[in-house]
Amino acid sequence: MKAKYWGALAFAATLGLAAQADATVVRFSVSGDGYSAAGLMTVTPNTAPPASDGRTDPPGSYAITGISGTFSDAADGISNAAITGLIATNPGAERGPFDPLVPASLSWVDYAPATQGAFSYDNLFFPAGSPVDCTDFQVTGTFLDDLGTAFTVDGGYLVNLWGDGDLLGPGTTAYGVKVVQGANLLSTSFSGLSGAAVVPEPSTWALMLLAFAGLGARLRRRRTRPAPAAASLA
Repeated sequence: MKAKYWGALAFAATLGLAAQADATVVRFSVSGDGYSAAGLMTVTPNTAPPASDGRTDPPGSYAITGISGTFSDAADGISNAAITGLIATNPGAERGPFDPLVPASLSWVDYAPATQGAFSYDNLFFPAGSPVDCTDFQVTGTFLDDLGTAFTVDGGYLVNLWGDGDLLGPGTTAYGVKVVQGANLLSTSFSGLSGAAVVPEPSTWALMLLAFAGLGARLRRRRTRPAPAAASLA
């Protein structure tokens, strides 16, 4: 789906600060191959409807609804530029053979005329790691899938950050980044780092564990509840 080149891009994310209305703030940090970014993503339970062709978003996905922070790209002279906002999804059809695994939130940014330059994204976040969502790219395990998220950066830049799962082998995590300005693709980098750290903060883990514990207790009560006594016909 995307051109991929070797580099040294590492990704680290920490779940932090559970917010109101089921939203959660995810603190992220990326660096390597001359790129770096740090900031916050807001994620919420995904309620996207199925696509007209029947595709759905993968189970367990969350929708990224906001992003802030800074972005740098040494090769293009971008240094700690402000991340100014998320590019909203505009779900549409796959531009190629139909693939039932591609998420319903598949969207496109056409940055050059006549679709001579375009990149895909879906703004999905996977707390448990991304599943396979492309038939010809069987990788899993990163917090972003192989479509990733798209955002704007001060100076007129568009950035696409995506995950390539365990492409480099078991226990590895790989991510990629694409930088566009106007109708020009400035750079694309792809890489991976084995054992990238993902450390949830205690506040969010506590809420998640309480939720699972409550669900488990309800299920146990249902299983152990005595059956009603049979009615007497006498």
